[in-house]
Amino acid sequence: MVEITVTARHFKAPPELHETVERELQKLTRFHPGLLRAHVVLEEERGFKHIEVRLNADGTELVVKERADSYLAALNQAVDVLVRQLRKLKTRREQR
Repeated sequence: MVEITVTARHFKAPPELHETVERELQKLTRFHPGLLRAHVVLEEERGFKHIEVRLNADGTELVVKERADSYLAALNQAVDVLVRQLRKLKTRREQR
């Protein structure tokens, strides 16, 4: 189980958004079972929705920043990037 912290900057995020973020990030454990913590920052700037995700996976910190027209689109983009990074990390560890 990943410990997930969601922070909304300069606005109050609805509970549905928190639940969606947590649900999507929990799915990442399929790609790397050693995930410990995730910190997500949601922010709106100049009409764009920004999302920053910091994952701690076996002592390695992965950071992804994405922006889109909606938080859901930004989250999906961030999760896609994290999946690629986690697969790459897992492959590197297995080759050692």
